[in-house]
Amino acid sequence: MKKAFVIILTLIGFLAFGQENKLDRIENEVKFIEMDSSLVQTEFDWVELTGIITDGGGILKVWRNENQIYKIVEEIGLSYGRIKTTIYLNNGLPIQIIETEENFGHENGELNYKELNEVFRATIYVFDWDNDESEIERIGKRVLSEGSCSTFDYEPTIERAKKTITE
Repeated sequence: MKKAFVIILTLIGFLAFGQENKLDRIENEVKFIEMDSSLVQTEFDWVELTGIITDGGGILKVWRNENQIYKIVEEIGLSYGRIKTTIYLNNGLPIQIIETEENFGHENGELNYKELNEVFRATIYVFDWDNDESEIERIGKRVLSEGSCSTFDYEPTIERAKKTITE
């Protein structure tokens, strides 16, 4: 009985260590993308791309090397603040997705448009995109935005980015 317990604890430790290695690997790939000065950044008007009009407009930024996309940032301005989604890719598949909600500050009962406060951040570590295998770290609480149900909810953003580099 004691031997079985030790084996189970060893397996749990091994699985936890394996998960940690996956997170470290993803973080290292993200750092490599951020430091890669050979990537070309282009910006597009999100409203023109989607046909959806928002209070604060929007922008889609794409970092690429030839036809390979490594990073996508989508910022959408809303009446209460901004939603930002950052997607890092390796071989065309997302490895990390960061979603933030920022809300305007309040002053004398009115919105202060000069102050943006991050109220929510979700960092999604994608281990297997095709099978929706990921781990999510959340900080804060959404105030006025809705969360995604699956990593597949980010596919339209990726498709928009791909469309921009093929046109």
